[in-house]
Amino acid sequence: MAERWVRVNFKPNSKNYLIMKFKSFFFAAIALIVAGCTGNDIVDLSENVQTVEPDKPLLHITASFDEPAGTRAFLEEYGATVMKTIGFRWEVNDEIQFCFEQGEIKVKGNTLVSSVSEDKKTAFFDVTVPGGIDPANPYTLYAYRSGRKSGISSGSVLDNTTPTIAILPTLQYEYKATLADQATVFSLWTKKNITPETTSISLSFQHLGSMMTLHLKNVGATEIDDLHSLALQSNPTQNWIINRLEGGGGAQFDMATGNYVDGNEKFSYTLTFFLPSPTLASGSVGTYYLWFVPKTDISTFNLLLVSLESPGNIITGVTNVSKNITKSLERGKNYILFASIEKDEAATPPRKYKVNFTDSSYNPLAP
Repeated sequence: MAERWVRVNFKPNSKNYLIMKFKSFFFAAIALIVAGCTGNDIVDLSENVQTVEPDKPLLHITASFDEPAGTRAFLEEYGATVMKTIGFRWEVNDEIQFCFEQGEIKVKGNTLVSSVSEDKKTAFFDVTVPGGIDPANPYTLYAYRSGRKSGISSGSVLDNTTPTIAILPTLQYEYKATLADQATVFSLWTKKNITPETTSISLSFQHLGSMMTLHLKNVGATEIDDLHSLALQSNPTQNWIINRLEGGGGAQFDMATGNYVDGNEKFSYTLTFFLPSPTLASGSVGTYYLWFVPKTDISTFNLLLVSLESPGNIITGVTNVSKNITKSLERGKNYILFASIEKDEAATPPRKYKVNFTDSSYNPLAP
């Protein structure tokens, strides 16, 4: 039996979430419909961050989506017919945040997608070249696509002082494990050097994260009606996720260097699915989705799966057999896991549910 570490904390504002010690895209079958974040065009906080001025030259942009050929993840090697891919698709009025950089001058703004291709893999929009940027000389354009719910006022924006830094989504415990909610925080970025007098460019956006898909089957004879959340956790000494510290976020990604800002990675060892419904009927399968940012330098760790009931701090089941991961997680993948759950009142120590990692036919993995 694998050794297990579990720690449950409460958030002071009563939004309880699990903090667990332990170390724990994609794309074609399901379209992620994106709701862009709202916000002001510019906040001028320093002499090098300027507002966008009207009546300047337009830069016509075609934006595509970097969709890797190898979209299948390694976590589940059985049953190719259930190994789904997930596809990001642009929509008209998706918001794109951008930063122009020329020497020491950085200018932040945003624009909306004006049209999309028939397959929604390509977006078209215009950006006004702002004052302070001389199009007769080279400059760099950065673009960031992320979103947040209307009641959340932080994250998913470019930094005000250094707008080449993208601030990742925050308060991720506010998002359910559905495609619709995860599409909101789904984040992309790109960077392009622009030559003098350019009026049209193409941008290829890159993934900041990946997807985790969990299929959970109730293999018991009775309905389960108190599923608040499910958490993947790994060894307490190994952080395997970026932007998930205490369920929050706000990690800072420097688009100029392509790296996270030291000390602002928001590392975590727990990935929690907040479920859209507490019930799972006998024999039925719940499928849950999370967008997450993998820490790509961790190559070996074990995962446990924990079930929790409301308010998210009461553990009802823990897998006895862990899932052994022997490769680094990558960005731009859909990692798929299968598991089962059933009532088990006779468990020792007392646990309400028996939880197991399984193959794609929901047969428990061998110890």
